[in-house]
Amino acid sequence: MKGILMIGSLASSLILYGIFMMTGNDSLLAFVLLGLLISFVCAMLFLSNK
Repeated sequence: MKGILMIGSLASSLILYGIFMMTGNDSLLAFVLLGLLISFVCAMLFLSNK
């Protein structure tokens, strides 16, 4: 479950960042950072084996 969530949040962040680069819409950056935060938390949970 953690793996699917981590890969999914990274993929969605990459897609949203691509849309941001094309359109320049600054409101998308908050969602990009949220996706990166979720994937970071999942990676830390993998490292702690919880």
